[in-house]
Amino acid sequence: MGNKGFTLVELLVVILVLAVLTGISIPAYGLITARARESATESEMMNIARALELHNSDSQHYPLPEDYPEALQDNDYMDRVPAGDAWNCPYSYDSDGSTYTITSSGKDGILGNGDDITVSDGTLISEGAYSN
Repeated sequence: MGNKGFTLVELLVVILVLAVLTGISIPAYGLITARARESATESEMMNIARALELHNSDSQHYPLPEDYPEALQDNDYMDRVPAGDAWNCPYSYDSDGSTYTITSSGKDGILGNGDDITVSDGTLISEGAYSN
């Protein structure tokens, strides 16, 4: 008479293999998600920079902080200027009319911790925690 089914050892081996695969995939998923958020934030910031360059081309100055983002939306440079990055932290915008800087605090949400993303005068100055 043959036994049908799995032994306890076989079940434990399967559970162990699944645990190892899960242990490998969860951190990888977190890294992929973090890189995707950073890339999305960089892309969004470059879109804002293009709108600022169009504004500058038409009016010969960049909007001052008190006029941002309304100056871009009211003049149809962008339908909706995003208020925050992919981590739901607000962008920091600074301008004196002749130059501008847009900064995202990055994945940790704190400005100045080395993972900030900065666009200044249409150029990506700092890329955040990951080089894309």
